[in-house]
Amino acid sequence: MRVSPLALLPLALIASASSAPLCARTWKNREHLHPKVHQLPPLTNAESLELLSFPPQLDWCDRGMCTPSWNQHIPHYCGSCFAHGALSAAQDRIKMLHKAQGYVGPDVQLGRQTFLNCGPAHGLSDGCGGGEPSDVFEFMHHYGLPDETCVPYSATDYRKYTETNGTCPPEGYCMNCITTPDHPQGPHCFPVKTVVRYRAKEYGRVAGEHAMMKELQNGPITCGVACSDEFTFNYSAGIFHDKTGFLDIDHDVEIVGWGEEADGTKYWNVRNSWGTYWGMKGFFKIVRGVNNLGIESDCHWVRPDISDEELVFSQTTPLYGGSLWGIVPFAKGAATSHPINTTADVVLSSLPLQSEELPPETAEIVKHADEEMPVEFVSLRTTEEQGLEEEESTGVQDESVGLSLFALFAVLVAFGTLVSNLVSRFSRNETYNRLV
Repeated sequence: MRVSPLALLPLALIASASSAPLCARTWKNREHLHPKVHQLPPLTNAESLELLSFPPQLDWCDRGMCTPSWNQHIPHYCGSCFAHGALSAAQDRIKMLHKAQGYVGPDVQLGRQTFLNCGPAHGLSDGCGGGEPSDVFEFMHHYGLPDETCVPYSATDYRKYTETNGTCPPEGYCMNCITTPDHPQGPHCFPVKTVVRYRAKEYGRVAGEHAMMKELQNGPITCGVACSDEFTFNYSAGIFHDKTGFLDIDHDVEIVGWGEEADGTKYWNVRNSWGTYWGMKGFFKIVRGVNNLGIESDCHWVRPDISDEELVFSQTTPLYGGSLWGIVPFAKGAATSHPINTTADVVLSSLPLQSEELPPETAEIVKHADEEMPVEFVSLRTTEEQGLEEEESTGVQDESVGLSLFALFAVLVAFGTLVSNLVSRFSRNETYNRLV
């Protein structure tokens, strides 16, 4: 038997208030890793020697490779830290790719809201309820993400959609609102079905100071961190060093580099997603090499794919151009096929990703990223998960019955109040008639 959600509302409000700055880590398909996540293996002799060879300082922001910071909590709270941490690292790496190509235009801001709208329907995260960086990278690998101009961040998620096929409507991925020739009576909103998508070629997991520093030389990474109360509510600047041993990872951030103070204190330079008014313009430093707050135990990297841009933004022979309705052929006959797919693959599928959908090369990369978690980035629907879903379905039915009984009770109370008011009013009228 389940307790009515109405009875739990006060507790839910208290829990929400106490965890407001954070966002849940779901550990989906990674439950087996949870008790071992902080047990970092010792370095080999070769790794120890390589660690000594790394430069004492590296910071991608100092090199001009950091895109603008975000605040996940406006216009209201949303536990989307995993998406912000993942996409900040991805778009910073996109900026690095652009620089290598000689591109000096505006930064790409990846569509956080698009992922929150559409990712959960494919079994990737729980939207504002929490998730994993790997959810975001898996979505990018299979479907890609547009930039932020498609759907602005609103700190909401898929729950606002009611599609019966289990996924977001087309406008949840990308949309436009304007008066058009076929709708001259005024502005209207419609889905944009062909857009440049930024994908993930490959992605994986690293842990430990040596592996993190080695991967950071390819660009920023995303790491989980355990936000103690001291860190969450009292940090303002400087190098943070938790003394409590708190290791309950409940937040994701982007590590952009490392450094060392004059006194020998080693640190990570980290971007948060709580706005630039927090910490040091949205960043913080934390001691390095001791897995403080678990920040060295659960990190992720991604290799972005920006090949769609080459079809549209070529300065010499573009195959496609942009319109109010999305990407269209630049000239008749310029392209015999349309390699920029419509969003039908994202918005119509109601089935979660299966392991066999991963191409062999990506499956191999994921396999070797961490031998203890070979299915880390694969959304498998196991028998156990299906059983949990059936249990949740039964719970929803129980909750529906509870809510129906509550609604019936409310109607009866309202009806009783109405009858009482009518009787009272009739009584007052009778008294008035007798007086006159």
